[in-house]
This record gives sequence, structure tokens and C-alpha cells, in this order.
Amino acid sequence: MRPVSIKLRLSLLVSLLTVTIIVIVSVISYVEQEESLLRNVDEILRVMGEGIAAVLDDPQDAETRDAELQSILGDPRAQNPAWCRIWVDGNDRDWFLSDLTNPSSGVLDPPSQRRPAVGQTSFFTVVDRTDRSGKAPYRALWMRRVWRQDVVNVLVGRSSRHVYHELREFYRLLLIVGGGLTLLAFLAAPLLVSWGLRPVAQAGAQLEAITHRSLGRQRQRSEIALELKPFMAALDDMLGRLDRAMQQQGQFIADAAHELRTPVAVLKSALQTTNLQRRTAAEYKAGIEEALLDVERLERLVEQLLSLARLERPDRLRRSVRLRLDALLAEMVEVYDARAARENGRVVMAQTGAVWVGGDESELRQLFANLLDNALRYGPAGGTVTVSLADGSDGEVVVSVHDEGGCIPNDALVHLFDRFYRVDSSRSQDFGGSGLGLAIAREIARRHKGDVEITSNPQAGTAVSVRLPRW
Repeated sequence: MRPVSIKLRLSLLVSLLTVTIIVIVSVISYVEQEESLLRNVDEILRVMGEGIAAVLDDPQDAETRDAELQSILGDPRAQNPAWCRIWVDGNDRDWFLSDLTNPSSGVLDPPSQRRPAVGQTSFFTVVDRTDRSGKAPYRALWMRRVWRQDVVNVLVGRSSRHVYHELREFYRLLLIVGGGLTLLAFLAAPLLVSWGLRPVAQAGAQLEAITHRSLGRQRQRSEIALELKPFMAALDDMLGRLDRAMQQQGQFIADAAHELRTPVAVLKSALQTTNLQRRTAAEYKAGIEEALLDVERLERLVEQLLSLARLERPDRLRRSVRLRLDALLAEMVEVYDARAARENGRVVMAQTGAVWVGGDESELRQLFANLLDNALRYGPAGGTVTVSLADGSDGEVVVSVHDEGGCIPNDALVHLFDRFYRVDSSRSQDFGGSGLGLAIAREIARRHKGDVEITSNPQAGTAVSVRLPRW
């Protein structure tokens, strides 16, 4: 399904809203106009009814009374003549009946549901049933009064044809004006919406001009709409993070290329030296062994780079299981203790109970292998590395790997988790370190919803603490 543009959606919304307002205003205007015109007719009928009541209250002969009643009703030949019927309840004979030239069948028979109470008055509309068009309405007043112990009914009517004629003219006017405004709304809505969306178009043009080279310099400096400021602020923040990420990526590529170039250059130099002149079998063997050491160092670096790239992907853990952390650490301590013993060192583990965590066993092994390897590599020769477990806050367990070094400067602590960072680069190269071990350890800890911290001073030594949630 093809997506609908925001401009079209807003244009239709504005147009429909305008049409709805026009319809509502037109209906209200029509109803108010009708009520206003009918109120004028009702007021005339009310005055006539009061005049007729006054004539009935005045004692006089029938001929004089009929003449006065006819004078109140006016000329029956007028354009909008009035008529009157007066009768007594229970008597079929009318007291007074005006000229019936204009009122026809059914007009003088008021609807029973409109019958007012004695002393009350009601207004209603009746239609001449003989009119073929059905558009000959009469507005009528029905008044019931007590006169000489009889209930007298006074029915006064007046043609309201002129009212509905004016309403029809007003209706045509509403159609013309409303139709014109509707057409204008459909034509003007796209222009108004385009004008309203101009800040969005300007922001889009600015974003389109951004390249990977201008991420750090490009910012939205032009005036923007108030509603777009939170969006543009968030966008600027995202661009800043993206710029830092790309800078880190570029730095990572440069550092990786530099780190790979060194063992490759050493390997190439060793092979060139070996191949420079004819040598004995023993010399060739020594050259090959030296080259193999460089290949192993290169292979280890590539594996670390691949591990770091894999860990930084936003995927979840490949397999998260419940495992006993103290048993895993005890097994690793035994392996690394044998390695440390070759240099008269020790790796020991403080006694602890069973501790269960959840995660990927291979990744956790890699995490603690990197920490133990760093402790043996950079700690004092013949020293002791201690592994301990302790309870942390919020249901966490803290694993501490402590060596007796403690010579890391304070300004270097904050950079230890940076890729390829080494406190002493020349010494680390001799030891075969790449500066990726702690970066990988932190990524693994964070994938397991934990973290890694380092403290170091000459008196207490260096301690790397890993916080992991308990299972």
C-alpha cells in the first residue's frame, strides 16, 4: 500500500474541519433564522388574540362584535391574511368564523394534541391539505378562556408562506456561500499546509546536507518552529553521538591497522632475514619458529578483534544458562596457578559458598581469563593473584581479581577500558599485550547486565571488580 504524505493528510483534515464548521454554522443560522421569523408571526398572533379576548369581554351585540373582530383580522384579500374561528366547548356551532376564502380544508380543525389548558395559549403550524405542493403552512394560535361559565376556544391563524419563502432564499444563500467557502478551503488548504510545513522542509534540507565529514560541525542554527525544537534538539544530540561513534570507529580502524602492521612487519623482517643468505637447517628452523611466534601473536590479535566486534553487536546472549560461578572460577584458578608457578607465582581463590549466575559460560570464561591473564602479565613477578567473591547491592555478586602491583597512575585508570590503550606501550608489546583484554571484559560484563571497575595504588595493589546479577 502506497503511503499517504503528511501534506495530503493535513490538507484533507483542514478541509474536512472547515466543511464541518461551515455545515454546523449554516444549520445553526438556518434554525435561528426560522425561529426569529416565526417569533415575529407569533407575536402578531398574540396581539390579535389579546384583541379578540378584549372584544369578547366587552358586552355588545353580535353584529358589532363581528365587525370589530373582522377589523382586528384585517382585509381577507391581503397577501398574508389572518383568519379566526371561535367556538364553545360542547357546542358544534361556531360563534364566529372569518372569511374562508384563503384558509382551506383542515386548517380550521386544530390538532387535539395541541389543545391548551383553560387559561393557556399554544402555538403550532398547520398545512392546507388541498395545496398540492404541500408548502402552504399557516401559523396558528389556540387560546382557551372562561367566558360566562363557558369555555371559549379562540383559534387565530395567519399565513406563514412569506416566512418559508424567505427561509428558502436564505437556504440558497447558505448553499452558495457555503459551497464557495468549501471550494476555497479545498484550494487553500494545501497552500496553508505547505506554509506550515516549511520549517520541516528546511530542517530536511539541512539534514540532507550533512555528511560523515560534517557530523561534528553541522548543527541546526537557523530559526525553527517552536514545536520542532524538541525534535531538533534530540536530532542534534543523536548526530553528536553518531559523530563520536564514527570517530571511535575511525580510531578503532586506525589502531587495529597499526597493531596488525607491527606483527606483520616483524614477521616479514624475520622471513626476509632468514631468506637473505643460505643458512643451516638449524638456523632455518630457528627463523621459522620465530616467524611462528609472530604468527601466533597476529592470530591472537585478530581473534580479539573478532571477539570485540561480535560482542558489540546488539544481539542478546547466544545461550544464557544457570551456572555455578564459584566452580567456574575455581577451575580457572587451578589452570592459571599452574602457569604462575613456572615463574614462582601463585593464583589463589578465597573460600566461598555456592554462587549461581546466569549467562553464557564461554563468554564468562573469556572475561575472567582476560583478567587473570592481565594480573599475571602486569603484576610483579613471583607475586600472588587472589580471586574472591562477595555480595554486592541489589542482588549482585562481586568477583574481585587482585594482584600485588598497584603501579597504575590515576590518570590512566579512566582509559584502561579504551581499545588498544596500554599504560606502558613498549613494555606491553614485549609481553604480547594488545590493549583489548579489558575492553572485551567490559563488553562481556555489560552483556550480562553487569560492569567492571578498577582500583590501583602502591599500598593495596590493583583490584579489578566484576559485578554480575545473581540467578
